Amino acid sequence: MSELSYAADLQLEECIITSVDGDKQNITDLVIRFDYFENISLPTFEANLELVDTGANLISSLPIQGYEDIKITMTQIGDDDGKLKQVYNFKVFRIHSRFSGDRFQKYSLGLISAEALLNESKRVGTILTGKGDGIVRKLLTEELGVAGDRIKTDPAMFKVRFFPGKKTPFSIIESMRMKTVAEDSKVNKSGNSVTGEFAKSTGSAGYYFYQNVDGYYFNSIDKLNSIEKNPPVEIFTQETDAVAGASKQQKILSIDFQQEIDILTKLRMGTFSNVICFYNYSTGAYEEYNYKLQDSFDDMEHLGSQSGLAKGQADLAATPSRIMSVLIDHETWFDGVEVASPEKPDGGKQNTAEFPDWQKNYIAQSIARLESQNNQQVLITVPVRLDLRIGSTVEIRIPNQIPTQDRQPDLYDPEHSGVYLVAKLNHACETKARRANTYLTLVRDSYGRPNEESNTTTK
Repeated sequence: MSELSYAADLQLEECIITSVDGDKQNITDLVIRFDYFENISLPTFEANLELVDTGANLISSLPIQGYEDIKITMTQIGDDDGKLKQVYNFKVFRIHSRFSGDRFQKYSLGLISAEALLNESKRVGTILTGKGDGIVRKLLTEELGVAGDRIKTDPAMFKVRFFPGKKTPFSIIESMRMKTVAEDSKVNKSGNSVTGEFAKSTGSAGYYFYQNVDGYYFNSIDKLNSIEKNPPVEIFTQETDAVAGASKQQKILSIDFQQEIDILTKLRMGTFSNVICFYNYSTGAYEEYNYKLQDSFDDMEHLGSQSGLAKGQADLAATPSRIMSVLIDHETWFDGVEVASPEKPDGGKQNTAEFPDWQKNYIAQSIARLESQNNQQVLITVPVRLDLRIGSTVEIRIPNQIPTQDRQPDLYDPEHSGVYLVAKLNHACETKARRANTYLTLVRDSYGRPNEESNTTTK
């Protein structure tokens, strides 16, 4: 860890390990470091617990053999001397970095949620029916035993019916994530495609599935990128001689812009414009759909104030930069006598189908939405904040780098300051020294601050 200013306001209250036989031991005195991780792209949180064992020989005496319960209680003291207590519950899934010296051992325990381990032993072989959010809730509660009040989902459109093929619950949810459309999305359901020409796809789609300390979330990417629906929970400021006065808990200790502009990669991924070729090998129908991010920019929610796709990106998107192919099969798992496909080119009747398949209209949107999400990515370090969660938004204020005599009235950078989505989180705690920082990876797809016009040239 780099040498930074720490906030010495975090205390490890208790660390209890429970063996697979139910034997509990308090190992608080053995802990020298605790790292906790959340990632919006992963379905589980993780942690790493570093121990120095000078006589208990816990590995052999408990013994640690994997799947033990670990309960960690941390207390943070705020600027107003208020206390925040946070309890973490994990399962041990590995031992690593073990070193043995003269009458002591140093090693680390890899920790993860209980559901993440249970997921690896579950295979779903029954047909799943319903909307995306309902299927996710069903998999989590019935297959993994997650309490209903620990699951938060955004309502989805389009009822589906499919055979999961003996996949794990997390794998099934991952495969659904890109195909799910939020109930309040601005949608394109024309489904009109002419062979030999590009049919037009518009709208927005795509979900995130993740776990934070409060539970599991299946949330629309658009909702998470809406300042109105997902307002900032905190404002963090990078201080200079000209900009000062933020409280200790709101200071940015360091800031690192890890990614800002990478047009070449986004062109190769088809972020700005792509074509998807669909072939239904059950019916022989072939169609092509063209998607341009510029056409759907206003249909999407944005954390920045940028009014449209940057001009250079829009110019490059005049023609598709990526062509993809997708195989569709409506008949293999369908046991009815009528045509399974709801599409007219397949001989189906779209208006009467109970499970219309809209993936041709939304696969491209999901890909573009997810790829454009990381247009700006910044890592900030702040004094430890146990109240922060991935999936929330924060506002950061970065001082304007224009020299003082030429500076605009606004003290803050008008393009890079603003509201960002918390995509990754790491609480790094040195327990003996009672000091800790929180590292936040923040992302967004557009520039500018709320209620201020962006200077980005758009088309």
